[in-house]
Amino acid sequence: MRDAIVIAGHHLRRIVRTPGLILILMAIPLTIAGIEYAAFGGAAAEGKLPPIKVLILDEDKTFVSSAVPQIFAGGPMKDFFEVATVLNLPAARRMFQRGDASAVVRVPKGFQDALLEGKDVALDLYKNPTQTFSPDIVESVLEMMATIANGLYARAKEPIARIKALADADQEPATADIAAISVGFYLAGRSLGRLDGLDDLSVEVERQGGEKSEGPMRGPNPSEFFGTIFPGLVIFALLFISQALAFRLLRDRMRGLQRRLAITPASHGSILAGGILYLVAGLLVLLVVLGLIGSLVFRIELREPLALLVLGLGLVAFAAGLQLAIVAVARNDRGAGAVSSIIVMVMSVLGGTFVPAEQYPPFLKSVAISLPNGAAQQGLVDVLVHKQGLLDLGPSVLTVWLWALAALVAATWIERRRLVR
Repeated sequence: MRDAIVIAGHHLRRIVRTPGLILILMAIPLTIAGIEYAAFGGAAAEGKLPPIKVLILDEDKTFVSSAVPQIFAGGPMKDFFEVATVLNLPAARRMFQRGDASAVVRVPKGFQDALLEGKDVALDLYKNPTQTFSPDIVESVLEMMATIANGLYARAKEPIARIKALADADQEPATADIAAISVGFYLAGRSLGRLDGLDDLSVEVERQGGEKSEGPMRGPNPSEFFGTIFPGLVIFALLFISQALAFRLLRDRMRGLQRRLAITPASHGSILAGGILYLVAGLLVLLVVLGLIGSLVFRIELREPLALLVLGLGLVAFAAGLQLAIVAVARNDRGAGAVSSIIVMVMSVLGGTFVPAEQYPPFLKSVAISLPNGAAQQGLVDVLVHKQGLLDLGPSVLTVWLWALAALVAATWIERRRLVR
């Protein structure tokens, strides 16, 4: 065992002296996560999406038209939208082209007069054609508020008609007129008042682990966004880093360094164990470093350290066994690189690294969670996002470790046969 530790330490010291390629590969998950952060802004890490920008083109400029922006700027919608005024449609079009706004709500001239006269009137909505989801959200909210406003307007038609009649006749309202108008608006307001409960609307979410969360639907919890996407990126990077680490052993063999080591007092078992220990220890250290960066930079809450350790150790053991088996049968690093890259890419696609496995059809989903990287990714998400402990991760842990043991056994058997020749 001592010889194995010495051999592993020798390989690790060489990595520390020339870490260039390893640092580049480590930057892969950090770069992609950084792009996600730049795309969604700091709001994503704070647990909510960026607000949707809505432009208001007020051509009526009356008391009633001034209330239109409150559809998006007031009440429960204020956290989801950003409201700004625009002078005309050409100006709005230029903002559309720059991606600075998702929609324009136009209040036509004569809007207030039409309402007072009981005529049909409409708000015009112009959606940014370069965007997909945000304009549709604006349209849905506007339609919902228009439905509510139509109901209120139908109840308030009588007092509005009285006001219009008095204004057209240019006469002072009598006490009876004022009382009737006030009662009419009061009754209409009571129907609107029943909607106040929407401000307190909340949804209780019960996760698989039994945890419940209550409160307004404001988006994911602060750690959930990157806690969902970061594990897959880290696993993808570690599989390629394991390739780079294993190739150093292959180049040692091609240069005759491993043959010289074989004629020393160190046994074949110690040489094998040293290579495995070198890969497992190196990958585990890199996994811990990436996890700490994810916690500090992307605010991922690292919980259940025992569960994370068991999953991480199983993952790096599998990666070490896989790459050792590949380099043991390879004649040169070009052939080993081609085989390893194909295997890693196929596993990444099937395991849900690029598209969440939960979006797969049932058959492909079952394939994803049966692969070591897919099972490890699901297990890490369950810990980081769903707050599950080690006892809740039975299937994921079992899958990862079965693959790890199979890969290590295969690598040991192939390498022993090669050393004996």
